[in-house]
Amino acid sequence: MAKRRTSQSPLETLILFFILLIQLFLRLIARILIFIYDLITFYTSKYKIKSGNNFIKTYFSKGNYGEFVLYRKVIRIFGTESVLTNIYLESRNTEMTEIDVLAVSRKGIYVFEMKNYSGFIYGSGKDQYWTQVLNKWVKNKFYNPLKQNYAHTKAIESYLGVTTDVIVPIIVFSNNSKLSKIDIDDFSNVYQFRDTLKFIKRNEKKGIDLLSIELQEEYLVKLLDKCNMSEDVKIKHILNVKEHINTEKSI
Repeated sequence: MAKRRTSQSPLETLILFFILLIQLFLRLIARILIFIYDLITFYTSKYKIKSGNNFIKTYFSKGNYGEFVLYRKVIRIFGTESVLTNIYLESRNTEMTEIDVLAVSRKGIYVFEMKNYSGFIYGSGKDQYWTQVLNKWVKNKFYNPLKQNYAHTKAIESYLGVTTDVIVPIIVFSNNSKLSKIDIDDFSNVYQFRDTLKFIKRNEKKGIDLLSIELQEEYLVKLLDKCNMSEDVKIKHILNVKEHINTEKSI
């Protein structure tokens, strides 16, 4: 005969209630701290003046927020002056193409396409569209990011007059995504966020220099002209770029 389940005592119920209350409180505090950190770094990282977006538009847009977090991380590797956002260039297939985040380094020109998606990601290099699967009821199609970023790299090549070998295209997915279902070759740089940073650090440490310091400055200044910034900000940023490059020369 099955034993009857003993009911919880009022004291046990009260303890469980307080544990739940503490957990909710700690989560709320964590969210507040993250919000404050995002707000401060939004302005101190120069993301606002580079992107042209306000904080509300960035924070409450999943796509914009993903680009902001990516930008905030990569400036720690390359330096603020070597990373640009919202670059508009003429494209072969469309009138203009927009590049989310771009960094110019001695190791090459990193062209990022950020996909702040969760769930399982299905697709191959040849597919026109990839699929995001959140559960058995929710599936979303999106344009192949490799093709999308290929258009970006071609626009960079045309605008700067550079060859493919100096460009490092990278597709970045959220850490909440699952990329085991994509079929790509070993040369396609498709990573979760955490692995993207590992790849960059490894390439910056062990990769060969593809650009001189002079070319690095030249390309940054030229690309800056295509960013979504006011002219006053662009002029100031050009001066900062030159100062940044001159500091590298003296090291």
